Amino acid sequence: MKKFISVLLATIFTLTVLLPVSANAAENTESDYEALYNQAIQEGIVNKDELSLDEWLKQNEEFQKIYDDGVELNVLDSTSLKYGEWLKLNNYGQEPKDENNEEVISFRINAKSKAKFTIKPGDIFVTNATSAAGIVGHAAIANGSNHILDMPGVRRGTSPKNNNRQLTVSQWLSKYSDGWIKVYRIKDSSLAAQVARYADTHYYSSKGTTKKDIHIDYALTPHLYSLTPSYCSKLVYDAYYYGSGSKSVMKKHSGYVFPYDLITFFNKSYKPSKVHTY
Repeated sequence: MKKFISVLLATIFTLTVLLPVSANAAENTESDYEALYNQAIQEGIVNKDELSLDEWLKQNEEFQKIYDDGVELNVLDSTSLKYGEWLKLNNYGQEPKDENNEEVISFRINAKSKAKFTIKPGDIFVTNATSAAGIVGHAAIANGSNHILDMPGVRRGTSPKNNNRQLTVSQWLSKYSDGWIKVYRIKDSSLAAQVARYADTHYYSSKGTTKKDIHIDYALTPHLYSLTPSYCSKLVYDAYYYGSGSKSVMKKHSGYVFPYDLITFFNKSYKPSKVHTY
């Protein structure tokens, strides 16, 4: 009986100690979210009149799941990249804002349908139609006039091994037709074509054929300038960084480059314009 009472008292004591800690942990988490929300407002990423704190908290349920999946599937290291910093690098989960420009306006005036728009080598694609484990959105590059190169990422039941692939333009667009797809283009078409060739021969086929002989594993690594492992937006960044030769196209960076923030890593004189939205 004394033993039972001792165990009971010990249990009550433990619960008494732990419950306030759990409550504080939940409160701190909510405070962290609110701090991130306010920071996103200050940086001009979020407009509080368009996205309330409650809506923001609801969005973070999905963002947190994407982050947790990345950690669980071992493509993201939570010790080196905490959730708050990860979310900032993913543009707080928000669609990238694009500046209006003459090229975009001319496309809107002249293009009456999707069929009128022609993809060119070196074009960059960013979409919200999918999110792989550990990353919000997706990015890709046209490595030819009719092919798109990307790394689709990892989901439950898939392997991070040999993740790079090439699809025809119609195949790729069809896969991501459930959301928006933004197409970005640099003004120098010769340089864009040079980068496209580099991407093709360094990230898919060393001979520039349809037969794949380069195999890149998938992981969200802070080692930005390594060939493998890689991920979708890192591949695009590296293609322009290395494929542009001596030209200062990309900002020198260390760490991560995620899809919704990808265009901001171009130097001003080479910054791509959004030329089309599907």
